[in-house]
Amino acid sequence: MTSDQVKVLVVETVTSPAQAARKVLDWAVPMQGVWLGITLIAVLNGMYYAMLLPRMAQSGLTLPPIVESPLAVALFILTIFVTMVYLTVFSGRMLGGTGDIERIGKITVWLQGLRFGAQVVISLISMVSPLIGWLASTALGFWGIWILLNFVAEAHGFTIPKAIGTMVMTFIGLVLIMSILSAVFGLTPPVPNGEL
Repeated sequence: MTSDQVKVLVVETVTSPAQAARKVLDWAVPMQGVWLGITLIAVLNGMYYAMLLPRMAQSGLTLPPIVESPLAVALFILTIFVTMVYLTVFSGRMLGGTGDIERIGKITVWLQGLRFGAQVVISLISMVSPLIGWLASTALGFWGIWILLNFVAEAHGFTIPKAIGTMVMTFIGLVLIMSILSAVFGLTPPVPNGEL
């Protein structure tokens, strides 16, 4: 895709998500390319958080040791992305959807790529005006849910209500799995030992 085509698809994703989803699903990308895209976005997120989280620690936020390693952060995010792909396929199939790993993988690459870009832009805006940054983040968060539902509906070939059900089941499954991963990666809160 050319840069102009990417810009058009970004605008279309925001203004007409169902139509944009159909274009993303039509991409002739091999499965290896889908996994590579997911991995690349996870690595970029790892680098982003590796730069962001230490600043948060300086402001007094207690962070686990994992944030000291961009590779560990990227691996954690990659695990979440891959888990989300499989859970979205499984949940959608339970509701009669036809989406498979390839289709859900494609929309994951595109939407997570846009999410990463939005995070960077909002971070830059927040440096100038925290209030505007917060408002932009909130607005994008709510609209992002609508975009996600449209993409999931198109990937599975069903309705928005079923897409909502799919994402609710995916979210519940992800919370359960993340609780296990959090313990594995050392993200659980410290246990009080009686010391002040």
